[in-house]
Amino acid sequence: MAGRDAQAARDHAYSPSRFARDVEATLARQAHAGRALAARHRPLELVDDDDAEARLDLFIPEGAPGSMSAREAPWPLMAFIHGGYWQELDHTASDFLAEHYLARGMAFASLGYGLAPGTAIEAMIAQCARGLAMARQALEARGGAGRVILGGHSAGAQLACRVAAEAKGEVDELLLVSGVYDLTPLVDTYINAPLGLDRARARALSPRFGELAALPPSRVVIAERDPPAFRSQGRDFAVALEAAGGVVELTDLAGCDHFDVLDHL
Repeated sequence: MAGRDAQAARDHAYSPSRFARDVEATLARQAHAGRALAARHRPLELVDDDDAEARLDLFIPEGAPGSMSAREAPWPLMAFIHGGYWQELDHTASDFLAEHYLARGMAFASLGYGLAPGTAIEAMIAQCARGLAMARQALEARGGAGRVILGGHSAGAQLACRVAAEAKGEVDELLLVSGVYDLTPLVDTYINAPLGLDRARARALSPRFGELAALPPSRVVIAERDPPAFRSQGRDFAVALEAAGGVVELTDLAGCDHFDVLDHL
């Protein structure tokens, strides 16, 4: 009985839906907003020739590059990696975020990757890195790419950290929302069933134990109604970044849960 209780407690600690108001309604509303935006502002749908899982929607501000002033070009880029515990959703889940950035004259890329159990997290990182490269190449071909911000939500925050660390200065800023930065607690939860992580591999994939000094300036966002474990992970990661000499801003958004926090960035 004690063992089952401990297991239930571990599972509960990393179950954001149990702390949120209405997960299905939030995800449905965000998906609808993304489809509506794509219908009136059609994105480029880019797919890697060698790996169809490396794909993205690229939204570019309206107006031909030749008609834009030098002040308006090249386009800054926000690239964003969706969450879903490495096993759910796809890149279109974050399309709705593009509207805010387009209004600011920025391009927006929603990066896709294969899902577990069919795709290992290491491969997901490579796919997101390829997607980011494709987005930059597409912008360069259409007038130029400026400053690059890479964002990620939940599991996507882990992927964003790994992509940025390996990008060697190509990412100017990170936006990390309700992220998982230490994967080792997940090994003994239901979440690990499709992931198949052991402790050594979980630690190796954890941004918390990676090359923190290699990360660009970062904004770490936590939501008031995130699970306490996620809130602790966000705070601990921000402290670790600062201790490593990094530039970090911790933002705690009141009244938000793990899913609708994306509506308030």
